[in-house]
Amino acid sequence: MISSKTRLAAIIGSPVAQSLSPVIHNAVFEAKNLDWIYVSFLVKSGRVSDALTAMSTLGIGGFSVTMPHKNEVAKIVGETGQVDEIVKITKSANTVVLRADNSLWATNTDGDGCCNALEEAMQSSVKGERAVIIGAGGTASAVAYVLAQRGASEVVIINRSANRAQDLVKQIGGVARIAGAAGVTTEISNSRIIINTTPVGFGDTSKNAPTPIDVSLIQSSHVVLDAVYNPLQTGLIVAARNAGAVVVDGLSMLVHQAILQQWHWTSESYENSDIALMRNAAVSHLASIQ
Repeated sequence: MISSKTRLAAIIGSPVAQSLSPVIHNAVFEAKNLDWIYVSFLVKSGRVSDALTAMSTLGIGGFSVTMPHKNEVAKIVGETGQVDEIVKITKSANTVVLRADNSLWATNTDGDGCCNALEEAMQSSVKGERAVIIGAGGTASAVAYVLAQRGASEVVIINRSANRAQDLVKQIGGVARIAGAAGVTTEISNSRIIINTTPVGFGDTSKNAPTPIDVSLIQSSHVVLDAVYNPLQTGLIVAARNAGAVVVDGLSMLVHQAILQQWHWTSESYENSDIALMRNAAVSHLASIQ
């Protein structure tokens, strides 16, 4: 039952109609009997500051942030509220919390969500592993940061724009570097983990769906994660599975980062069953609209 005490959380972005976030968040709110509800808000460029002001004005408990607003939210909340270390370094935020004193606090759960999904599939830690990240945007920076924090031996960035890749490497430092002169083939061959953070393949269900790398480079020794979750079976995921690699689809990363968002908003503990519930709700929803 929705009442005057019901707390509101929402995803903001442009577009947001395709987002699975309302499905997965509301499934857990209902199952755990939490007096929260989650909706989507289309927030166009130039109106992000207004949306953040509305949080404190209307008492909106939490925001999820998706493209193209992660960098702008990080900047605004950094100036008007508080952000944690990952946001300071990566300049990207995907989660905003309205605190008890009506101030805003921001973090980014993409990196931990990605690494938790990887470790669940690998049944081991990413510590000591060598990873290749395709892309250099906000998601890539969060993933690179957490991989470094968790002790990955090397984080190699592959991106079409060398300047953007260089900016990411400067942000992260340490074990992060741009793909070397030897090229993509050597970098992928020498790494165990391959992570796609680009939108390549989004929405394409054809047999010849584009992939962010030459899939002939994927071996059975690889662990491949594609952050794209629509479709679940992207060209990259299908090729990796056919090669015998361990595969992690974008929905796994989505639910792992989402459950961390709920923890930040509600302070409620979560269990593996909550993550499974989110995934099942999303799969059922996708099946119903196809």
